[in-house]
Formats: sequence, structure tokens, C-alpha cells
Amino acid sequence: MHYYVWLPELFFVTGICFIFILTWGLTSVQRQGEQLTDQQVFLHTPADSVNLSSKCTAFKGCPSNHFAFYIISGAADVVGPKICFEGKVIMSGVKNNVGRGLNIVLLDGESGSIVSMGYFKGSDDLLVFLRSIQPGHITLVASFDDPASILSDEAREIFRGLGSSVALKVGVRDGWVFASQKGSKESPFEKHIPNDEKTNSYERWPEIINVSGCFHKRI
Repeated sequence: MHYYVWLPELFFVTGICFIFILTWGLTSVQRQGEQLTDQQVFLHTPADSVNLSSKCTAFKGCPSNHFAFYIISGAADVVGPKICFEGKVIMSGVKNNVGRGLNIVLLDGESGSIVSMGYFKGSDDLLVFLRSIQPGHITLVASFDDPASILSDEAREIFRGLGSSVALKVGVRDGWVFASQKGSKESPFEKHIPNDEKTNSYERWPEIINVSGCFHKRI
């Protein structure tokens, strides 16, 4: 008699426990997935790069009158790039403000404030953006998936004018990171890795690349 009275309650309690365990498990997996998405970007960072945390801690090697930056390209067409300035993440996949093509941040060379930023999939929009760059502006660029499709001849020439040594030859699905201050006598920062089936790390895409350094504050 007592057995039949307690059986429904036993099923109820067991069901509640099962739902709790399932919910906790899914939440835990989700948290791990979010962490992995961010960590994957740094997993393949070359050993000679600046030792930055996932929150883009400012490069300690920069003098007090300089701005620190860090850029990492996207991984294939899966993990977005990351652009950091003065220890803060400006653009990244986690912030959900990056896209395929070219991701660019434009900053004031005196105050370090953001002038504009965005990701570009069309050559016309990219040209409008590039034409707005003024002397003193700091330009931070990271590729994701394929940068070449939006690089018109004029866009390549503008980048070359900013100091790029590879803009004229960036090809389909190449990896490219670039940082420059317009009008500065300091050399720009740049890395480029071509898409080559023999050496690619992600089938149709090369390994991710990064660049970091300092820009002198304009007075």
C-alpha cells in the first residue's frame, strides 16, 4: 500500500533531479564552448609574439608616451580576428563586431580615442573608409577569410601609401595584419602569409598571424 502511495512522488523527485543535472551540464558545455572560442585564437599564436592575455593586456614594453596595440588575424572562416588597443579588446568574435573581409579600427594619434571602426565586405565601402584617414590617425587592420576580394587597385595603393609593403600582392584567402600611423616617420607593422595548399594549416587557409607594438603619441 505504501509502495503505490510514494511511487508517483519518487518519479517526480527523480524527474526534477534529472532536469537539474541536464540543465547544469548544458550550461557547463556552453561556458566551455565560449571559452574555447576565445582561446582558439591564441592557441596558434607564434611563440615569439608579445605575451598578451585573452583580455589583451597592454604590451608592457611600450614607453609611457606610446600607445600599445595587438592584432591577430582570423582563423580560416571560423574564428574571427581580434584587434586590441591599450589593453582593451576593440573588435573580436566574442564581441560579435567582426566580419569576413577586412576588419579595421581607426584611432586618433593624439588621444587614442576611436575615430571609426568596422568590417568591410564591399570594395566601395572600404574605399570610403580609407579615404577618410587623416594624418596622425592610427590604422589597425586584420583579415578574416578573404581580404583580396575587396581590395581594389585604389585601396591597395592607399594601403601602400600608409606604408604597407605587401598590399599590392595580398591574394585570395591570404592572412594579413597591418598597423600604421599616417604621416609618421616610424615604420609600420605588418605580417602577411599567402594561401598555399602545400603549407596551409586550415585546408584552404593559412595559419593565423599576429603583430604587436607601440605608436608614439602625437602632441
